[in-house]
Amino acid sequence: MIGIGGIGMAGLAFLLKEHGHNVSGCDEQESRQTAWLRKKGISVFTGHNPAHLNGIEWIIRTAAVPNDHPEMVNAAVPVSLRGEVLPELLRDCFTIAVSGTHGKTTTTSMIAQILGCGYCIGGEVPGFDGVACTGEIMVVEADESDGTVANYHPDISVITNIEYDHMEHHADVETFEMCFRKFIHNTKRTVVYCAEDPSAARLCKKNPKAAPYRFAPLSVSLPGRHNQLNASAALEVCRHWKSEDELIQALKEIQPVRRRFEKVYDGDYTVVSDYAHHPTEIRALIQTALEALKPRRLIGVFQPHRYTRTKALLNDFPPAFEGLEKLWLVPVYAASEKPLAGGGSDDLLRAFSKDWENRIKIFQTLEKAWQNIQSELRAGDVLLIIGAGDIEKISEWARR
Repeated sequence: MIGIGGIGMAGLAFLLKEHGHNVSGCDEQESRQTAWLRKKGISVFTGHNPAHLNGIEWIIRTAAVPNDHPEMVNAAVPVSLRGEVLPELLRDCFTIAVSGTHGKTTTTSMIAQILGCGYCIGGEVPGFDGVACTGEIMVVEADESDGTVANYHPDISVITNIEYDHMEHHADVETFEMCFRKFIHNTKRTVVYCAEDPSAARLCKKNPKAAPYRFAPLSVSLPGRHNQLNASAALEVCRHWKSEDELIQALKEIQPVRRRFEKVYDGDYTVVSDYAHHPTEIRALIQTALEALKPRRLIGVFQPHRYTRTKALLNDFPPAFEGLEKLWLVPVYAASEKPLAGGGSDDLLRAFSKDWENRIKIFQTLEKAWQNIQSELRAGDVLLIIGAGDIEKISEWARR
């Protein structure tokens, strides 16, 4: 497995081993996932080397690995994408597949926690032994980023929302929505969808398998309206197995996924780390922080994720940060992309209005940004660490 340390790849590696395969893999760097895989008896190499392929009969790669990668060029065996393999592995299980532009990981983790079933989750949940576990019922994330959501044939599907994203793979909205149409068509029993999301409603409401859910004022352990929507989706799925009383109690005990509104420091000031990287997610994060934490001053540091997304949504980003008094920008996390004109952090900086002139700064490294942030933190501040890349390093520095 090439890129085995990626959170989705690590989960698949574990499930393949549990199904009796002899699994090994490599990644550019060590991580919590590579350490977990070694504990589970899976060989993990650091760095990429075509010699790793000796004796290998099958390669699975993450979508982040390009076709001209050295180990790909020298491959003389079948090569598959992660999103082609996991759906096949689930054919004999009762499968719940959760899809959508936002909220997949939290909704999947909620269902797994409520049902105590098998799972493959793109995030770390306190109390879970890793990012995957086998079971007769399996709940998994179905990824729209590379279109492989269309490969799943679940018993129950969940669509949290459909908002155009992943421009690196989907040329336009129609192409993006097509993979969801196939996903809906492939669902065997029930399509659980958010009736408040215009695109999800448009694709689902006339389908005889469709079961809508809406916002409900639930007592959930996670803050924010978006998490109440995620909980509503989880409840609609879990009613097949649990009573209302059991569901209400379970929601109060839900553990948050790591880096989803995660408090990493709480003292004179508070530091919250969050995976938000799309304007819609950033807007929800800021609104939640204002309502739940009531800070004297809300400030943030943001790492854009992918040049393609930054360029495509350039004018949507600045309004999403309304509510912050100060913002620090750092360079784009490339996620295997090459630099793209118009898609850099400097371009994003220029997209902000003059109102931000004295409230926004840009730094060329995470370290320099963190040094400057520390010099400006005051009692009562809430700092949001925003992004899906290696900006989580700042979370670890803040925690220490």
